[in-house]
Amino acid sequence: MLAGCALSPDWPSLPKATATVVSINLPPPTAFIPSAEAQYTDNTRHIGMTSYSFASLPAGAILPPAPSGASEPGVKLLLDARTTIQGELYRRGVQPEPAILVLGADVSAWGSLPYQLSQAGFVVLALQVGPTTPTRQVDLMLQSLIAIPGVNAGAIGIAGEARFADLAMLACSVNTLCDALALFSPTSRDTLLNMIPSFGGRPLWLAASRQDSESYAAALALSRAASGPAQFIEAAGGRGANLLNAQPDLADQLVAWFALHLKEA
Repeated sequence: MLAGCALSPDWPSLPKATATVVSINLPPPTAFIPSAEAQYTDNTRHIGMTSYSFASLPAGAILPPAPSGASEPGVKLLLDARTTIQGELYRRGVQPEPAILVLGADVSAWGSLPYQLSQAGFVVLALQVGPTTPTRQVDLMLQSLIAIPGVNAGAIGIAGEARFADLAMLACSVNTLCDALALFSPTSRDTLLNMIPSFGGRPLWLAASRQDSESYAAALALSRAASGPAQFIEAAGGRGANLLNAQPDLADQLVAWFALHLKEA
């Protein structure tokens, strides 16, 4: 019986398995901002519970904002299936306004700066990013920012502090959505200097304390190497967002600088 199961010598050989590559075009990240009424009515019961409908949202979706006002705390940015970033969104209405992406380890460390920028006529998305955030995720953050209603995609700035100043510089250098860049205490002098040619002639604002020798050297070198308008401010002390505590007028100077380059260009 076993002999009867043998393959005939004339039986055609089976085809070899080969790998097939299929291209998949994923949609760009979009901002999803449901109304406070839709998210927090008594019948939805989303407060304090997991909403499985969030799994269907696209990468870059923002959810869910708090009730409307000068600030919408509790905003979350869904970058991919594994990465969700928390932050705050400041906006005044739906009329097109320049926008600022603010990157740091702790949103609260910026103090009143996001609110001041909002009052000066900017949409502000302040995000709390992790120490290992890759540059490509900043691209998704920018895509999400320009998708928010009321954002003028032709006037976008980025502000970063300490290690996230480096991240902001790296991302802005290779992304044309970024029109102006502000760095609080950049650290990686040589790496950032290598990005200056890619950054081109876009406006650059830098602040660092002389007491912080690493950041001071990086900021000074970048200001001298910039091919476009560059402003370097020697702060009274501190590092990163803490420069704002050491020098209270620093926030006013930055607001005026962003207004000059993003609102009057």
